[in-house]
Amino acid sequence: MIRIAICDDEAVMCQNLKKMVSLKLEQWGEPFRITTYANALQLLCSPLDFDLIFLDIQMPGLDGVTLAKALRQKEFEGILIFVTILTECMLDAFEVEAMDYLCKPIDENRLDHALKRSLKRLGLKTEKHLFIQTMNWCKTVKLSDIYYCEVMNRKIFLHTKHGLIDYYGKMKEVEQKTAPYFIRCHRSFLINPDYLLEYINGQAILENGEQIPVSKNYHQAFMKRVIQDMDKEV
Repeated sequence: MIRIAICDDEAVMCQNLKKMVSLKLEQWGEPFRITTYANALQLLCSPLDFDLIFLDIQMPGLDGVTLAKALRQKEFEGILIFVTILTECMLDAFEVEAMDYLCKPIDENRLDHALKRSLKRLGLKTEKHLFIQTMNWCKTVKLSDIYYCEVMNRKIFLHTKHGLIDYYGKMKEVEQKTAPYFIRCHRSFLINPDYLLEYINGQAILENGEQIPVSKNYHQAFMKRVIQDMDKEV
């Protein structure tokens, strides 16, 4: 979940920005929580458990730049984005390591760009999950904990670092929920490429020592994805 704060003394502006950010994140399927503050003191007295903070520069009392410095002094290490009509204040943004700034009135394309940059940076900390729900129970599993997924007799088996999780379901749904992270290599298997060691004679060798078959129907797409991942690491 991405935790966001918006600090702006203009109530209408604050709610408009909250609405715009909410719509973007909902479209992208990113879970989030947004908290709004009317002044700097309210924000400074909060737990500061945020990943991203939007700061208005022109506020009565403590202005946005001074507030940003105070946040850094309190060891806030999250992302800061200024919201302002004063572009000449942008030199101050570098001093507090702000990632971006948005000019009022906020342009949707600029907000889109700023949010995508934020998500990319937070991607190192944001853990992706697979949410499982059946008639009797529900469970959330970290994708990083899953070696591979298997379907057999209409039952899904998640082979994880912490053991086996099984439930009745469809592999197509698992594939959709784990996209674009996992690779389909067989009608019965999805693998987590983070644990792929090598590919030999039609077998994907995983870090846990298991060998997963790569069928002819999925071989081309499988190899293309593996090569793409290798290129990213170079």
